[in-house]
Amino acid sequence: MSTIRAIVVCPAIEGRLKIDYVKSPRPASSEALVRVSAVSLNLGEVRTSMRAAAGWRPGWDLSGVIEQPAADGSGPPIGTRVFGMVPSGSWAEFVAVPTSFLAEISENVTFAQAAALPVAGLTALYALERGGFLLNRNVLVTGASGGVGHFACQLAHQAGAA
Repeated sequence: MSTIRAIVVCPAIEGRLKIDYVKSPRPASSEALVRVSAVSLNLGEVRTSMRAAAGWRPGWDLSGVIEQPAADGSGPPIGTRVFGMVPSGSWAEFVAVPTSFLAEISENVTFAQAAALPVAGLTALYALERGGFLLNRNVLVTGASGGVGHFACQLAHQAGAA
């Protein structure tokens, strides 16, 4: 497998994105090779793709199955269902992901659900953590119709907010 299909920026076409063949990822020793099953679109990566140079590969969030475990023994074994994130390039058939950026998917969670977790879920969590202890406190989440807002409402409720 010397090439894979991935979405890349191509300024010459309408919409600026196309599926193209790119070099297969070569994982570092602390990275696992993941066969991507689902991705999530975030406003930041979509906006970046509208101004990025030709060949840039968008995509932060992903879920899939470990195709090749990390050579250093860190991370999950082959065949494990995982989700995670990378700085760019997740909109592809395969992605090399640092094992510290991967987590196992519970049996009752779909690939599509898991792919939506990393960026939106962590953004909501970090925002709520800045507010401090939430038990019995009122929390106002403005713009709660998007991914981050949905996660913020759910996390605040789970933390005991009113």
